Amino acid sequence: MFMSLHRRDDLPVRASWRQLAPGDAPQPAIELVLPLECTAFCLQHQEGYLRYTRERVQDAWVSRQVVETALGTLATTWPQVISSARPAAVAWQLLDALIGSALRGSRDLRSDPVDAVHRMLPQKQADAVILRCRLRLSEEEAAELMGVEAWVVASHLRMAQRALPGELTVAPLGPVEARSSVGRVRR
Repeated sequence: MFMSLHRRDDLPVRASWRQLAPGDAPQPAIELVLPLECTAFCLQHQEGYLRYTRERVQDAWVSRQVVETALGTLATTWPQVISSARPAAVAWQLLDALIGSALRGSRDLRSDPVDAVHRMLPQKQADAVILRCRLRLSEEEAAELMGVEAWVVASHLRMAQRALPGELTVAPLGPVEARSSVGRVRR
């Protein structure tokens, strides 16, 4: 279960959850006190991380476990994460490592990643394609998840489109592009 958060006046946010293994007797929930910034970061990114992970892993339960592990690891290493130049980039690298581990654990080590995009393109280009083309995030949203600038996502997507032209790398039209294409006359 994802975190449930409770704010008490000026105190840090408290998070609690229960995970029971089959046959375990219910235990009292463990209460964790997380820095407010960590809690906000996790709440802001957890849905995007889960959507991306589901796309890569192709298994809802495993995806949820991967994201919970990533967010839990971020919480336990928060002082180091927040002191980095780009905390979201640190989180993205962690998520990618956990996805890779989950994929290796679910199949023979010599097998390719689940999706064709990651088999055919470098990691960052494939990530940009999945976030922009499959999940239909804006460049800004994709950049926020990856911990990079929007122009970096755009650049990775252009390189992917050159390397792998076709439907796999077609980006959705943005609001400005959609408006400008409405009035165009096709010849």
